[in-house]
Amino acid sequence: MKRLLVTILSLLIGITVFAQTQKTDSTLVTFYPSNFDSISLNSPHYLDTTTFHANDFDPLYNNRGLYSTLSNTGLAHQSMRFMATKSIGFDMDINAFKQYIKTDKDLKTYLSLLPYSKIQYVMTSVDKEQHLDFQFGRQIYQGLYLTFEYSNCYSPGVFTNNKSDNNNCSVNVLYTTKDQRYRALAYWFRNKIAVQENGGIQYDSVYTSHQESDNSVILTNLTNASNLIKVSGAGFQHYFNLLPQYKKTAVIATDTIVNDSIVNDSIHPVTDSLTTRKFTLGRINHSFAYQRNQMFYNETSAALPFYATYDTLFSANTTDTTLIHKYHNSLSWNTLGYQNYSDNVPFYLNAGIDYDFYKIKQYNYLEDSTLTDRTHSQVILHGDVIVNLFGLTTITGHAQLITLGYQIGDFDLRGQWKQRFGKSESGFGKNSILSFDIDLRRQSPTWFETKYTSNHFRWENDFHAATYLTMDLHGQYKSFHAGVRNTTINDLIYFNQEARPAQHDGIVSISEIYGSAATTLGRFQLEGFFALNYVSNEDVLRLPTFQGRLKASYSQPIFKRAAILQPSLTVHYFTKYRANAYMPALRTFYLQDDVMIGNYPYIDLALAINVKQADIFVQYSNMFLLTGNYDAFVAPHYPMRDSKIFFGINWRLFN
Repeated sequence: MKRLLVTILSLLIGITVFAQTQKTDSTLVTFYPSNFDSISLNSPHYLDTTTFHANDFDPLYNNRGLYSTLSNTGLAHQSMRFMATKSIGFDMDINAFKQYIKTDKDLKTYLSLLPYSKIQYVMTSVDKEQHLDFQFGRQIYQGLYLTFEYSNCYSPGVFTNNKSDNNNCSVNVLYTTKDQRYRALAYWFRNKIAVQENGGIQYDSVYTSHQESDNSVILTNLTNASNLIKVSGAGFQHYFNLLPQYKKTAVIATDTIVNDSIVNDSIHPVTDSLTTRKFTLGRINHSFAYQRNQMFYNETSAALPFYATYDTLFSANTTDTTLIHKYHNSLSWNTLGYQNYSDNVPFYLNAGIDYDFYKIKQYNYLEDSTLTDRTHSQVILHGDVIVNLFGLTTITGHAQLITLGYQIGDFDLRGQWKQRFGKSESGFGKNSILSFDIDLRRQSPTWFETKYTSNHFRWENDFHAATYLTMDLHGQYKSFHAGVRNTTINDLIYFNQEARPAQHDGIVSISEIYGSAATTLGRFQLEGFFALNYVSNEDVLRLPTFQGRLKASYSQPIFKRAAILQPSLTVHYFTKYRANAYMPALRTFYLQDDVMIGNYPYIDLALAINVKQADIFVQYSNMFLLTGNYDAFVAPHYPMRDSKIFFGINWRLFN
């Protein structure tokens, strides 16, 4: 604690000088997802520049949900909320590391007239854990925008063989012609996830009884295992409006009659004027994308008791390799022209066709080489419709159907009814919305669930397609949001207690009541969420009954309002349940019956200081360990992350 107090005092002294030398700059930066239609259909997203979120540097803490994860930052994770949002078609997701991987679906394009940069750097006081994030965006020429993002997470961990070293970077260039008739986006991205896998600690009691004050000496199940994941890709998308933005209108001067006499009996020449076109023939859209997933699992001591119940070994050294290549082509037409509707589109229609080709390569122990195992292709028809009635009711529909090739017959039908209760910005107005969503989906088993070969696991399954029906009724008033959701699944595919895919012959129902809020009361600021879950069959799916997070802060101007001091407290909590175990050799979570975790609060205390465009913070994580209660697990045999002091800075620059 002495080190913490000295650090805070040093920051206060340094900030006093810093505050007197900085100039005020209030520049607004917006961004859009990489999908072009979102630019015209949706309101722009604004960058979060508040001090309130300055210390939220872990991607697992930036979503409305908690994650079952391992004992260090950057490792495998699984959401404690069930969300049936997976799209149909070939599965390119690596679910256990999804929050740390950014693909073309996660790209952002920053729209800023001035060059915009943001740097975030976070480090710990006791070990070498470091986080670095960099964002840059600028208009380099009229209609030409450049965006670059880079992030790195390095953490050696406090347990044996628990290190993570993850990084990702992306760059994209957006170009729009002066008349906005043509727009193009080109991008490239790369992710590298390099993590050590220890299989969890051998004896939970050693940790819970706190027999060892040094966690690095606690025995773990694996000491020489690691996962290396590389996800990279590139592509472009562009559209062309079928009609120009403006149309010519003929203006003919007519003769003027005054007192029954013609003032000018000559025919005036026709003159042209340009008017904005209200109706167009829409856009033609085309996109091409390439993605490569590389997954390597290495273990130099394969014949360990940890693997004893699984398949016989091919080799004493595990070198599991899986490579997947994806080629995607899409052609579509929609009714969008030159208007930007910002969530209030009167009518929208979209129709298109996708052709995808996939190649799977796996290491063959018998041939001692990487061989092409399977190739798949599929054709997907898709369409969307939006209808706005009287500015108050919006009806949205989406449909996808796989018509040829792999997973033929799979479909996804989605609809939404959104009702506003007024057009006024004040009172209820646009701030009050009631929505009902429905999603019916038929989904065939993935390539991984159907056939897989490795040193420890081998299976071939003849599963049939599962059917998902999700209904979600939710309301929103300003920043308060609450709803009830029910998902019914017929023939669910899951990973059983043997860490193998299995199919449930019957129906599973998941019901959830959820809510979230963000509000400011004077100098106090509160933000949080909660979720109550009920699962009809816990033999195949398990979730905590309750989970939630609450963050509270207080803002105090200091140094004659040249800076703002903001202490905050964040509490994460979930009830006890039999959480899924983690299998490193598969990068997959699976059912287990031996251990219950939960009923333990995870508390972070932070102190942030804002000066102009900079936020500097100090955070003490997992404070509850100070009580001496070490029943702190967030996955079976994986204790929660240790108490640590973090130092960080977020600095936004406009120049």
